[in-house]
Amino acid sequence: MLVKYKLCELGDILTGNTPSKKNGEFYDTKDIMFIKPDDINNNITEIECSKEYISNKAEKKARIIPKDSLLITCIGSIGKIAINKEKSAFNQQINSIVHNEKIICSKYLAYVLMINKQRLESISNAPVVPIINKTQFSEFEVYIHEEKEIQEKIVNVLDKARSLIDKRKAQIEVLDELVKSRFIDMFADLKGEKHLTLGECTNFIDYRGKTPVLSDSGIRIINAKSVGNGFFKYIDEYISEETFNSWMKRGFPVPGDVLFVTEGHTFGNICRIPSDLQKFAMGQRIITIQGNKEILNNAFLAQYMQTISFQIDIDKYKTGSSAQGIRSKELKKILIPIPQIELQNQFTDFVNQVDKLKFEMEKSLKELEDNFNSLMQRAFKGELFN
Repeated sequence: MLVKYKLCELGDILTGNTPSKKNGEFYDTKDIMFIKPDDINNNITEIECSKEYISNKAEKKARIIPKDSLLITCIGSIGKIAINKEKSAFNQQINSIVHNEKIICSKYLAYVLMINKQRLESISNAPVVPIINKTQFSEFEVYIHEEKEIQEKIVNVLDKARSLIDKRKAQIEVLDELVKSRFIDMFADLKGEKHLTLGECTNFIDYRGKTPVLSDSGIRIINAKSVGNGFFKYIDEYISEETFNSWMKRGFPVPGDVLFVTEGHTFGNICRIPSDLQKFAMGQRIITIQGNKEILNNAFLAQYMQTISFQIDIDKYKTGSSAQGIRSKELKKILIPIPQIELQNQFTDFVNQVDKLKFEMEKSLKELEDNFNSLMQRAFKGELFN
């Protein structure tokens, strides 16, 4: 049976703080974990070590929680969830729940909050930096299963489903590392190669400027949110056929072309347009780069643009400190090594083989994620176990 509770009825709610940084004795130690939002990823993070620690002397100046407490980010990025695996302190951007006897374990409550993340985000009340204060958090209502046996069953089922997702993601990461390794093996010394500027060996397609009017459905639009660090992200944003016809006047990118984010918090991210996208529109803050096929292929170019050498060159031309960016004319000045096209093509053949396998794995990953989401919905509607 599902019963509604306020979070404050399920345990003690604490908001973190930061012991004074002016006191050197409070830090430079490994005594007590000091958890901050950057220790927490977008999954349920089980934290065994943190990036920063406080000393035993700082304990009385900190908010301390026992192991297996729940931590939720409530300023900035709302709703990231973690469980600490040892006694910890945490900063003011995080609220913690030390659960009571109504909850069998923190993992169950973590899943409860995961499925309610959008509701949590909706009550953050600041226009610039989202924030949920302690009172709002304490009063937030959720449904939980009264029977602890069912709580335990739900945790076991969802943990198994998440484990399959994590394994599939790890396999995909291995494929990415395989491509990086092959690139290093084949192009160990690029300094001795002929170099050309990007402007000399590529074509730019640039749709930066205004953003087209979005629609609920229609033709997918690719923008900066679509470009991960070496991978493409399928963002559900679309424009109408009519808007597409009036908007796409500066050229048509094709699958395999290189996407580069020119500004914003994902500045410098690079990926290629996937082969399953045939008709799409281009949005803001990205430039499409097409290599001159006679001397430069896109697979080599995309991989080179992810190297430290290229990132160092980008840093020479970027503008801004917090909001970084680069102008198109400056990007075109960056030098690119041009190894023999036959060698580049061999690398491309290898990448294509890996991409086929990766495509199947990503398809499988999507099915696993859909299954997990379905299990979550059924579990917290009371449909999974009676």
